[in-house]
Amino acid sequence: MVVNLNISIAVVLLICCVDDIVCWSSGYYIDNGVDQTEKLHEINPRSKRELQQEILTLLGLHHRPKPKVHTNDYSAPRFMLDLYNTIAGADGILLDDTPSFRISGNISIGDIIEPIQGADVIMSFVNRAKKVPHLRHEKDRTFFFDFSEVTVEEKVVKAELRIFKDKAKKWKSNDFQIQIYLIKQGPDPEDKYLESVGNVTTKADHVGWLTLDLTKAAELWTQYPAANLGLYMKIKFIRKGSEVDPDKFGIVGHRGAKNRQPFLTGFFKASQKVNLRKTRAAERYKRQAMHDMSADEPETPAYRYARYPRRIRRWPCQRKQMFVKFKDLGWQSWIIAPDGFQAFYCEGECQFPLAAHMNATNHAIVQTLVHLMNPKQAPSPGCAPTKLGAQSVLYFDDNLNVVLQKFPMMIVKSCGCH
Repeated sequence: MVVNLNISIAVVLLICCVDDIVCWSSGYYIDNGVDQTEKLHEINPRSKRELQQEILTLLGLHHRPKPKVHTNDYSAPRFMLDLYNTIAGADGILLDDTPSFRISGNISIGDIIEPIQGADVIMSFVNRAKKVPHLRHEKDRTFFFDFSEVTVEEKVVKAELRIFKDKAKKWKSNDFQIQIYLIKQGPDPEDKYLESVGNVTTKADHVGWLTLDLTKAAELWTQYPAANLGLYMKIKFIRKGSEVDPDKFGIVGHRGAKNRQPFLTGFFKASQKVNLRKTRAAERYKRQAMHDMSADEPETPAYRYARYPRRIRRWPCQRKQMFVKFKDLGWQSWIIAPDGFQAFYCEGECQFPLAAHMNATNHAIVQTLVHLMNPKQAPSPGCAPTKLGAQSVLYFDDNLNVVLQKFPMMIVKSCGCH
């Protein structure tokens, strides 16, 4: 598992292929053994393309996302960036305790702390109703969220629709109910009907974001993609029972400000099947990477150092620097944050006597003693991570949906002799 971690990280670092044009910058910065960090240079173009596909597989992506527009001005990416900055540090390392008092707009992060902690992937979907023929004529009453990137193996933890409301032009402080309906297919192709799926009560003079629970709708669309015909909104004046126009009620529609456009946030938990697929992909890469390391390559000092035999590395087991820079990989067009991350790795010898700072296990101590008495009977313990942390990455998919994904066991927090 330890080797897989370092190899998996190395995949990210060694790839750089933009629109089939090979870039000769590795994006991989490694400790050179003299307290300096140097860029580790090239592998051959074919290996880069293969490694690129492998790392995308590890990330659960079939291909590299190519969003048509890369902007953080819209409400969905802004909300997700606020969420990212709240649950993770500036470098994307997940915080142990997520503060519940942080605010995104007028949305308390504490209100969604449970689904955040229970999800591997968080996605914000933009409203694409204007691109759907049967929804175009009522764009301010309809919503369509493209779930094509969500697989049936991903369990829906929670889904929430967020719409922004300005102050109504009349009605003052009267109560109103915003009702959201699933658009369902009737017996005939042209026959559609509505089924209630969520509602919220608010006052006419309220200003700010409103949140509706649409978990049931997201579960339906994940299991039965063809059932996703969109959503329809109705607003009812509770006292009179009459329906009112969304625009007059202050609901921001498609002509409104970019940072107030409606969006849906989904929280998903990956199944064991998905995680197993990623683990197997890492194993395949490990075998290929070992083959590539034996090929003739231009050697920089850092590259030569990476190939030195373990026996001449005389420092004790410790954590060393290894940095990933996404811009050098040419991935800045779809990765929003972070700019890169410090992955670290473990290196050094586990020789007798094992000092306290080496975090040696009892088994490693016994193995060291056996090795000391008879080197042929047992090898020396290896230097490996003893604690690993998660790394979060925020990125656009092809449909301009925004994805916040947690990758467990990506950051080495401490090393020891095992």
